[in-house]
Amino acid sequence: MTATLETWRVGIGTRAGIGPKRVQLFARLGVETVLDLLLLEPRRLAKGGEPLSIPAAKAAIGRHVRLCGTLRRPSVFRYGRRRSVLRCVLRAGEEKIELRFFNQAWLRESLLALAEEGSEVEVEGRVSEDTKGACLDAPRIGTPTEPLPPVDALLPVYPTTNGLGQKLVRGLVRGVLDELDDVELFDPLPASWRDELGWPSLARALQDLHAPTSEERFEAARERLGLETLFAMQAALVEGRAEARERATRVALTDELVDAVFGAEGWDATPGQREALTQIAADLGSERPMRRLLQGEVGSGKTLVALVACLATARAGGQAALFVPTDVLASQHASGLARLARRWDLPWDLLTGSLSGAERRAARARIASGETRLVIGTHALASADVRFRRLDLVVIDEQQRFGVACKAALLAKGRGVHMLLMTATPIPRTLALTLYGDLEVSTMRDRPAGRGEVRTHLMLPQKREDADGFLAERVARGERVFWIAPRIGGEEADEEAEPDATPSLEETAARLAEGPLAEFGIEVVHGRLDPAVREAALERFRAGATRLLVATTVIEVGVDVPEATVMVIDGAERFGLAQLHQLRGRVGRGTGDAVCILFAEARFHARLRVLAQSCDGFRIAEEDLGSRGMGELGGQRQAGHYGEAWLRFAGDPELVERIRALLAASDELRAIYLARTSPNCPDLV
Repeated sequence: MTATLETWRVGIGTRAGIGPKRVQLFARLGVETVLDLLLLEPRRLAKGGEPLSIPAAKAAIGRHVRLCGTLRRPSVFRYGRRRSVLRCVLRAGEEKIELRFFNQAWLRESLLALAEEGSEVEVEGRVSEDTKGACLDAPRIGTPTEPLPPVDALLPVYPTTNGLGQKLVRGLVRGVLDELDDVELFDPLPASWRDELGWPSLARALQDLHAPTSEERFEAARERLGLETLFAMQAALVEGRAEARERATRVALTDELVDAVFGAEGWDATPGQREALTQIAADLGSERPMRRLLQGEVGSGKTLVALVACLATARAGGQAALFVPTDVLASQHASGLARLARRWDLPWDLLTGSLSGAERRAARARIASGETRLVIGTHALASADVRFRRLDLVVIDEQQRFGVACKAALLAKGRGVHMLLMTATPIPRTLALTLYGDLEVSTMRDRPAGRGEVRTHLMLPQKREDADGFLAERVARGERVFWIAPRIGGEEADEEAEPDATPSLEETAARLAEGPLAEFGIEVVHGRLDPAVREAALERFRAGATRLLVATTVIEVGVDVPEATVMVIDGAERFGLAQLHQLRGRVGRGTGDAVCILFAEARFHARLRVLAQSCDGFRIAEEDLGSRGMGELGGQRQAGHYGEAWLRFAGDPELVERIRALLAASDELRAIYLARTSPNCPDLV
């Protein structure tokens, strides 16, 4: 029996043991189908610990070890709100070592049962050291009935979320792999290519990704599936080039309009803005639809450039749409658009999912009739029930968050539509050519005059409370402070994860509420909040009713508060350099100097030091690509879907061109890979 990958494009809920609740949990990982599960790339491989005696382990600080013994005296120490340390002793003869479990008090009962039984157990973990001496942090425990895997086993460690453990995910993946054993999997990549490049077959790669027999085979599997992603991306580019573009309506974007808009805003256009507008004006003045990527530093003024293009389009009798990823960003842009629209007497609308049914129907009617000339919207704009009378320009902000399907849906709402893509995440040139080979690129490196300087400091986590006094001084002067936490709180511990000592958002807010900052008001914002509640909290922060905002990365884009002068990022090592630079861009948007504080363990400071040394987003992006291969540079934020290995080929333009040529010569091969750019598969272009 021959099968294709699409054979497994059925809902994850069709698997045994996966009910509606787990379907929702898997959706957080980007896993909606069994195919998504099969393509969920492990974050890393977990190796068995080195078998040692307890005395030898005490001398092996920092190493991953496996010990045998019996358990004694599990006890829980609680501190703060929802924080705890569970301690237990492992004894072998006269020797003993302490085990520590952070925020896992629920383990006490099972450890107590093992201690009372007196059964010998195996424990595996990293040797750490505290004031009492050597200890094991968050070790895995193997019992006679549920032993640990063999020492030489290589276990995939998958992305997880609260409620989904490694054991469950591994079991499901194993079941799909067993089904693969019973079929002949069709491989779209020509055998001659596989032989020439030395890549395994698709079936072999999937086996080696999830059940590798060596690290070398695991890496080869990642690269093979990365090549699949690259083929899918280039198929979309080739298809886009092959399509005959309809003639576009010419739009006049004049220097007089640019001067009028910037003058009304009280700013002088930067050289970068002037150059970008000159390039956009030439595109809009052509009958060939514009396809341009506008990338620039955080705070470089891309939004105003885009609004000038929208204004020119609307004044020429057409309609312009600004497409953004979040309600927060839509509202932020709407405030700037409202000023321009009033000044030039142009009707505009805001269309987001948070509007009531009646409000959406009314907005859709105005857009369809042509009464609305400028519209800002989220994914609601791409829905089938939104129609335009004459859509001439589509601007897509934070474009790396959208895929082919969303962009195509917008362009299909008009004829010969101009498209301007924007990103504040600078993309290295080789990567830009790989991702956007059919786009012209405009780059803005400078920032508007009068903006304050942002200084970045690296600090150890132990200094968190020392920063409170400094923050209190700043907010007492009327300034605002962001405090970013890497997670919300209440998450179930990942049994394969290293111990997490970084406070959650909930823990951080609770601590700050008991300190000197409490009198100035504290807001908490994260993705689980109702959008209306979140927007109300942000509005109070903007207005100064509260001056400290504790948030997750939900505020990464779309929050423009000139009075915000301090950005604190806790657990900074968890983020890519490009994302940290993006977060840092939330401060220093006024005239005063700003400060960014990065809390991270000392061993991560070397990687983060580039942020302290430079505010050049392009240098940071190059460093991020080289050190981490960050998927966010290319827009791939999903947990799985072939992972990020395709970025390894981004610096090989000759290979990219060969792939394009092969796809251009074969309609059949192109059709296969175009199917991979469906909403549940890589969708990056």
